[in-house]
Amino acid sequence: MNGAIFHQLLTAHGQAALAAATALNPSEATFLTCWKQLRKHYPDELANAAVETAILRIKARTKFSCADRMYFTREALEQASSEVVAQHRARRLAPYCLVADLCCGIGSDALAFAAAGAMVTAIDSDPLRVAMTEANAAALGYHERVHGVVGDARTVALPEVQAAFADPARRTDRRRFLDPEDYLPPLSAIRARFAPDFPLAVKIAPGVDWSDLPHRDAEVEFVSWGGELKECVLWFGAARQVARRATLLPCGAQLTANEPCQPRPVAPIGAVLYDPDPALTRAGLVHQLAEQLEAFPIDSCGPLLSARQRQPTPWASAYGVEQVIPFHRRHLGEYLRSQQVGRITVIKRGSLADADALVRCLRLQGSEHRWVFLTYANHQHVMIVCTHLNCH
Repeated sequence: MNGAIFHQLLTAHGQAALAAATALNPSEATFLTCWKQLRKHYPDELANAAVETAILRIKARTKFSCADRMYFTREALEQASSEVVAQHRARRLAPYCLVADLCCGIGSDALAFAAAGAMVTAIDSDPLRVAMTEANAAALGYHERVHGVVGDARTVALPEVQAAFADPARRTDRRRFLDPEDYLPPLSAIRARFAPDFPLAVKIAPGVDWSDLPHRDAEVEFVSWGGELKECVLWFGAARQVARRATLLPCGAQLTANEPCQPRPVAPIGAVLYDPDPALTRAGLVHQLAEQLEAFPIDSCGPLLSARQRQPTPWASAYGVEQVIPFHRRHLGEYLRSQQVGRITVIKRGSLADADALVRCLRLQGSEHRWVFLTYANHQHVMIVCTHLNCH
């Protein structure tokens, strides 16, 4: 879809085409069929845009509560922050009434800032994405709070703003980038636009190497949603509060530190095994959790913790340890068959073993289900057979 077709989509004629496309309940599999039916009544390109938008709105429901009123491109939808994550970030910047959203995409963060009460200048080098941001703002009732600007985030003239957020491009057609200096624009270029004490947040890839992060002057926040690591955000200037932060959404739990605490000594595997949330692991705060739970690492290089008794926590999934077996497929199979286990869920933590090959070779039969961790305990490759405990 190009800008001209998108503007046609916003007209009364285009909205009629979109309503007709939506009524067909299109999917990827039925795209061609729906397009052929729609093009009987509308120009080819408009029919294509209408069907595409209807499909993307369905896909976007997992990210946005108002997806059925919004506009997307495929790439921009994939890159956009989910509504819950964007709202969390907007709460951090709520004290600031004038916010710049650099590299705004289709406006997921701009909408969250507007909903929190800010006046937002949304900037992107892609005119189509800026147009979609403004259309999405209008659809959600924020048209007076969001102003779109087409331009390069590094050089475009900014109005007077009190805080800024940037979501630079982290991929090209052929590869993804982890180092923030490879982004478009690079992290250093974004920071150069603002004074050192200016409240600035920059979204980066959650897989970033710690050596590529500006440790001294940024807060590094890792965010997970429903147990899945979603993103990393760097907070600079007045927006910085601590050095490290892990955040769980949607519950909003947070664990922070200026320096990670000293590791607890490795101990034998006890009755309970804790598998920490990935945001906590990436933030380097597993040992803070160990202190809270009176737990101990089972290996010096892995995230898993163990304890004699379980304690409720939102920060880890808890498992009851049933059997610890040195890595050996036959021994694992013998044990599982003795317990009438017909199905296992394999979780790898540090192991390079092929989980799918393991499941295939076991050929289990039975009504029971177990979780099997492939990991290291005190530098030995082990298989830990567990039952799941509800520790939240």
